[in-house]
Amino acid sequence: MNYKYKEFTLAEILITLGIIGIVAAMTFPSLVAKYKNKVLVNQAKRSYSIISNAMMKTKVDYNFDSYGDLFNNHRTNDEIIDILSKELKPIKICKANNGGCWNWKTKYAKTTYSNGKTKYQDFSNRASMVLSDGSVIYVHTFAHDGDCIWVHEYNKTDNKGFVVNDENGNPIKIKVNETRCGSIKIDVNGEKGPNQLGADTFDIDIKAQKVTLQYYTFLYDDTLTYEYYLEGVE
Repeated sequence: MNYKYKEFTLAEILITLGIIGIVAAMTFPSLVAKYKNKVLVNQAKRSYSIISNAMMKTKVDYNFDSYGDLFNNHRTNDEIIDILSKELKPIKICKANNGGCWNWKTKYAKTTYSNGKTKYQDFSNRASMVLSDGSVIYVHTFAHDGDCIWVHEYNKTDNKGFVVNDENGNPIKIKVNETRCGSIKIDVNGEKGPNQLGADTFDIDIKAQKVTLQYYTFLYDDTLTYEYYLEGVE
């Protein structure tokens, strides 16, 4: 019995390859994005663990009753960096107003405006340090005497970042009662992008008795929340 096998024509092969190429082009960027996010999530979890452990160890070693004993008006940010460096063992320390450790701009998690144009943040003058894994942190203490109780006051702005005034032409003030002793901001991969809060940069809040990530959920759902935007756009 003779069997005849139908061969694919060149045109059919090219069409098939074209379809495969289109499908790959549609799915590859999504796969790459998911992989990059997974890497950033893992780096963020590791960095948070490192910071939390260093804070707990410092609290014990210095016999602090609360983290307010470390983060308060009586210590400069440079002094806090020096104390934490005993546990974090950085490869470089940058004093406040000298630049050098965090010398790139950082985006907000969501598109943010100032006077009608989108803006980034500049942390180049912060007391900061570079850790051995390439991550960079800076510390910031708030206006309290050690009890971690203070009032955060700032000008009210509209959705384009313009200050909102009252009927007398004075800026309307927003006041928020705070219980944060201080803050540690960390960029988990240093100068490498995307350099954005919620992506590779995170605020770690220092409360009196705990170190928290109240603005982020990646510890529980592996999700990063941020939106892409450019600086200086109206």
